[in-house]
Amino acid sequence: ERYPEKTVIMISSGGTDGAELTVKALEMGAMDFILKPTENDMEKNMQRIRGYLHILFAQILTNRYSREFRGRIEATAATRPPMRQRPKNKKRDRENNASKQIKGHKDKFDGADIILIASSTGGPVALEKIFNKLPSDIGVPILVVQHMPPTFTKMLSQTLDKKSRVTVEEGEVGAKLESNRVFLAPGGYHMVVKRKGCMDVIIDLEDTPHVHGVKPAADVLFSSVARAYRGKDVLVIVLTGMGNDGADGVRELKTHCNCHCITQSEESCVVYGMPKTVYEAGLSDEVVHIDKIAGRIIDIVLGGG
Repeated sequence: ERYPEKTVIMISSGGTDGAELTVKALEMGAMDFILKPTENDMEKNMQRIRGYLHILFAQILTNRYSREFRGRIEATAATRPPMRQRPKNKKRDRENNASKQIKGHKDKFDGADIILIASSTGGPVALEKIFNKLPSDIGVPILVVQHMPPTFTKMLSQTLDKKSRVTVEEGEVGAKLESNRVFLAPGGYHMVVKRKGCMDVIIDLEDTPHVHGVKPAADVLFSSVARAYRGKDVLVIVLTGMGNDGADGVRELKTHCNCHCITQSEESCVVYGMPKTVYEAGLSDEVVHIDKIAGRIIDIVLGGG
């Protein structure tokens, strides 16, 4: 609170106490955390930490320069006379509409059968902002992949559950997907969904190799949902985070389901990596500021658009 311009990176020793403190620090505005290495190879540990810090520091500089650039643009715009509005380009509008239809979307996304959320760096705060505003009767199950190690996801699910009207819990093998329940993928496993009989969909956990260097990975979950919810309405939200996890999964969802994708806006992201990859691949249907994403979810799921 005293130094809002300073970026904080937590160093965590892991374990239950360390996870609890780290999740609390992230809630209070820490950018990210680094786990103390446990391997005996000191040089390997140093390289791993150095590589991660290099990425974080590059993002800190990018965020700083982006804020300064936006500030200069806004200051310049405030002193300029208003520009005349261009006439609408009907041909361009038709082309844009045609490109949307090529994706295989319905003319209107009516509600949703399931909501999927992917997040990484900056995700805990973004998730809290969303779940704080969702009603207890949202009416569909919500599955979340937040890149975190074991124990940390358990702490995060408990923290989010205390602050949300929907029930938030860590995903477990055999858990049945039910409306108004949020399942957070546990660290150290890939969370997937499978059909059980004609009606039920259940959670399974896979101890398979890392994908994009993370475990859980959103792409693994999204791919399983594309199979289990083939032809259904799926709302997917890709939030702040490093890397490109989620893009391949969104592409698969759009191939097999009626999928509407929201990506978090660049200015509201801690790290504009995952949403940027989805947006640049042409898979994002709308870009929304984090403060307005909960409202869009409510409009789409409860209001039909």
